[in-house]
Amino acid sequence: MTRSGQGGWAFGAGLALAGAACLLTVWTTIVRDDGSGAAALMLILAAGVGSFAALFQPAGMARAMVGTAAMQAALGWLTATAPSTANLPGGPTKVLIFSGGFALLWLVSAAFFHVAGRRARG
Repeated sequence: MTRSGQGGWAFGAGLALAGAACLLTVWTTIVRDDGSGAAALMLILAAGVGSFAALFQPAGMARAMVGTAAMQAALGWLTATAPSTANLPGGPTKVLIFSGGFALLWLVSAAFFHVAGRRARG
């Protein structure tokens, strides 16, 4: 699952959590079908591109997941403040809670990658 020297269980946990966040993003995008799917799927693209750019090294993966969490939070804020969101049941509150939960998943994944990087260094 991990290349030698990359932090073992922590790297695997980071990958598992990032993968779960990706799958949940796809699933909730399909279930909601509210037209915001492209923006949500761009988060997965950001996580993937960041991971490849970091060559799947733990420190770079941690930064990529923090960046994805920031994008998730920005997307949530933009969606919550959109005029069309005010007309939905639960409106901005529901969007912010939903987006915050996903941002937390990305941040916990980043924390696991950070631990993996520290373990790999010594």
